[in-house]
Amino acid sequence: MEEIIYNEDKHERIDCFMNKYCSDYSRTYFQKLIKDCNLLVNDKTVSANYKLKKFDKIKYNLQNKPSFSMKPEKIALNIIYEDEDIIVINKQADIVVHQSFGHETGTLLNALMYHLKNNTPFMVHRLDKDTTGAIIFAKNQKAKVSLSKQFQKRTVRKTYITAVCGTIREERGRIEAPLGRSQKNRKIIEVGPLAKKQAITEFKVLARTGGITLLSVRIITGRTHQIRSHMKYIGHPVLGDAAYGGSQSLNGITFNRQMLHSYKIQFSHPSTGKTMNLIAEIPDDMKKLFSSVSKLLD
Repeated sequence: MEEIIYNEDKHERIDCFMNKYCSDYSRTYFQKLIKDCNLLVNDKTVSANYKLKKFDKIKYNLQNKPSFSMKPEKIALNIIYEDEDIIVINKQADIVVHQSFGHETGTLLNALMYHLKNNTPFMVHRLDKDTTGAIIFAKNQKAKVSLSKQFQKRTVRKTYITAVCGTIREERGRIEAPLGRSQKNRKIIEVGPLAKKQAITEFKVLARTGGITLLSVRIITGRTHQIRSHMKYIGHPVLGDAAYGGSQSLNGITFNRQMLHSYKIQFSHPSTGKTMNLIAEIPDDMKKLFSSVSKLLD
């Protein structure tokens, strides 16, 4: 069993804390873990509403993680490009890429399985639930290996468009700050003294208006929540990104998601070696912020 020590002064429910500590698992999963005696506090069984005290010793076993059965689901897809090796989607907001606890159905993989007539594609990278834009899937093992190697070698070039809070005065910038998972909230990635993963983000200002700056962003490394975390670090969180301090309402407009879009992706085709340079159209909620956004990207 794995073991952690609770070091917070506040008294927090055990299921809530574990959900934050292990963000890939839902509260419901931990409630079942507790019920099945696979989670102990101070070597004793507790209820899901047990309030943790400082220095409580938590032991847990995730070995009984249930498997998911993939089923095809008819969900609309915005296909940018497709051939016998790959398919590239312009992902919409409010859909997760793959199954996880709390998201067993309704994922992009479920939709692709339906589109590909029960064949399951290979995932080679991810986008957050509310991040929109270009995402690649491989249709066969050869394509998966080729694309995975390109991502590992950082030869895939990804450009994002994002609207951030505040006015950035510089025309260009480069952020070099290591990232790591927050010790207080396991769902958050942050720059901190314990962060060890090198992360480099470059940005260029496209436009400024009404306390909002529109950026073109290139990530040199590919870390979880890299843009969201780095933007918060420099004091300009992504607009609508509540988890990282971004305003959810500005200039009379309410934002239901982070204004972050995977706009362009460049890679070598796994079979032909041809350079693929694919663009995902900007979603309407971002277009409304800057009426001339399309011209800015030309």
